Amino acid sequence: MGKEVFRVLRKKHGVGFDSFISEKVTPFFGDVSLENLGIKDSDLEKKMHKEINIVANFAAATTFQERYDVALAVNTMGPKHVLNFTEKCENLEMILHASTAFVCIRETPGVKLETYLNQIFKESSKFLDVIEEEKKLVQQRLDELKVARVSKKQETAAMIELGLERAKLYGWPNTYVFMKALGEMTIGRQLERNFPVVIVRPTAVTSTYREPFPGWIEGFKSLDPVVISIGRGKLPCFIGDHDQSFIDIIPGDMVVNAIVVAMVNHLKTNINHNFSRGDKDIIYHIGSSTHTEPLLNLLEYAYDYFRQNPLMGGGMDEIVKPVFFPTMSSFQEHIHNNYVVPMKEQKVQFAKRWAEIYERYVLLKVTFDTSATDQLRMWMKAHCGPEEAVILDFDPKQINWKEYMMNSHIPGLMKYVVKSHAGYNSKL
Repeated sequence: MGKEVFRVLRKKHGVGFDSFISEKVTPFFGDVSLENLGIKDSDLEKKMHKEINIVANFAAATTFQERYDVALAVNTMGPKHVLNFTEKCENLEMILHASTAFVCIRETPGVKLETYLNQIFKESSKFLDVIEEEKKLVQQRLDELKVARVSKKQETAAMIELGLERAKLYGWPNTYVFMKALGEMTIGRQLERNFPVVIVRPTAVTSTYREPFPGWIEGFKSLDPVVISIGRGKLPCFIGDHDQSFIDIIPGDMVVNAIVVAMVNHLKTNINHNFSRGDKDIIYHIGSSTHTEPLLNLLEYAYDYFRQNPLMGGGMDEIVKPVFFPTMSSFQEHIHNNYVVPMKEQKVQFAKRWAEIYERYVLLKVTFDTSATDQLRMWMKAHCGPEEAVILDFDPKQINWKEYMMNSHIPGLMKYVVKSHAGYNSKL
């Protein structure tokens, strides 16, 4: 509660802030990677099973290149453990699980629909067996590393590499989306339920657009490592096509607003049937595929920002406007032909690293359908008062992306960077 995101409430309530929060929030220790969420207190467990009405699962390891054992435990087994715990709740009305739209990018290019019975769930029987195989493989590799007496750093590197290998083997670009996809499957296969399950799939989440104030962010999200690399003069070239390369981004407060409205909607659906898609389970894509700007525009805004607001401090090279290449092969050829002098090699390592990480996101031409989310927005406008409709708005069509990047997102990102300068240097 000491985070900056609460500063508006803290200012509003003053000395009464702590009591205001304690009246609404009861924290307790738990771990989604464990059976029963790691809860040992039987009285607490009984109280939770009796009093919980809604479960919202946001727990996740969000690093693209996470340790495989950690990602498997949190992103795949976590949803299963949450659902198992949830099914014991006597008065449960719904469960909401936060996933990611990018679980779909294993498939071919095109429009990815919001439908429960999509390709991922059609394949879930096969992949549930895969989960057990992967758990055994992880334990086997950990045992081998223990016998070899490797350092913790070496163990971590080996587990990261294993995750990337397994993700690519099954067609996903990284450990994160692979494990999140399997996490959805663990939920999708448990179909005998008397409560709705809502899966929200945000795209790449960026800083807040409006609430509680513009530009709040914590951590390096979506495009942020690339944006900062531009500011440091470490991105002379990158992948992307001027007309066809998009990366779907969405401000964090719009994601939260959509989730709040989805919760209210599905509770009211059970009572009043105000909004029904024919299934008690539903997926919402929360993104801006049809309302965002080309990737190159977003990165050029970053270049313009840092031209006006240059970064200070050591390790900064002169900022350059990145040259973009429409294919990975043309990008690699450019590097091979132009960056053979040792002094330039370190500079281009950033570009190579980020191009490899973002290749599938940037070059795979994918659009995320938001039909259900659009219907949810219409329902909200019809059933909320005018003031609530403004506060809970999550329509990306209203965003002026240049103004948002230049005046909200990048300034907010830089504020976070300054506050965590040591971590920023080590991560990038």
